[in-house]
Amino acid sequence: MTNLSFREQGNDRFKAGEFKEAEELYSAAIAEHSRSDPKVFANRALTRLKLQDWQGAESDARKAIELYGPKHEAQSMKSHYYLAQALLPQRHVGEALAEAKHAYTTCLETKDSSAELIGQFILKAKQAQWQARETARLRELNSTLALVEDMLNQQLDRDKQDVEERFTKQEIGETGRQEEIDELEKEAESRRENIRKAFENSAVPDTVERVCSESYGRKCEADSKQIVPDWMIDPITFEVMHDPVVTPTGVSYERTSLHRHIKAHGCDPLTRQPLKYDMLIPNVALKNACSDFLDKNGWAVDW
Repeated sequence: MTNLSFREQGNDRFKAGEFKEAEELYSAAIAEHSRSDPKVFANRALTRLKLQDWQGAESDARKAIELYGPKHEAQSMKSHYYLAQALLPQRHVGEALAEAKHAYTTCLETKDSSAELIGQFILKAKQAQWQARETARLRELNSTLALVEDMLNQQLDRDKQDVEERFTKQEIGETGRQEEIDELEKEAESRRENIRKAFENSAVPDTVERVCSESYGRKCEADSKQIVPDWMIDPITFEVMHDPVVTPTGVSYERTSLHRHIKAHGCDPLTRQPLKYDMLIPNVALKNACSDFLDKNGWAVDW
């Protein structure tokens, strides 16, 4: 059996959804003839992604990238994307995002149709990055709250001990003793409630209004509810933007959705005037604002 037939059979098994069999055939191809063929490693990386073998997929994707080398960025684009997909479930979020952005940039340079799919993955990676930060922040808040409540309890014990000592010295009577203890416990409970409310407010992500005003120099008509500001929404897909471009008419769209529209219709979505790729300008200010908003409000990805 030749190397070509191993790989071809692996491709056939993959198309049939028989991923374990495909993995075995790709492994046979690598073992027999293809230790220096990046395509087979890339194929096996994708197969292992389907099998949720994240470490195996990571290893194969890295090997494919190494074999392609820096002079073949277009060919290694998918391997960078596979690596990103393998890293994210392992919680290597920062590297996953970097690899996905690398693949996305290559797609734009080569006009590869995978740009939109990778763009969606970038949003998911940003969401995972936010969730990781938010989980760590809430864990720290809970730890701090427990510490503060413990300090309050210790202070209450000291204050009550002081009352008991005064009672022992007959500086106050039984009625005075009980009244002071009741008042101390009431004050302590009030402090606990105030502190818990303060921590609850701290646990809520930044309000849309404050993020909008700080990030994009404008005030949004929104409160602390989870509302995505209109300027972040692509007018074509009605999804959150992460790489906006602006047309000659001044309207911003998500790059990949506008590219798809131009490819299909060749015109501006709003005015219906002829429109070409080279007429689009990256909206850097809006891109930075979208990025800042998503950094602080990762929930918006699923809006």
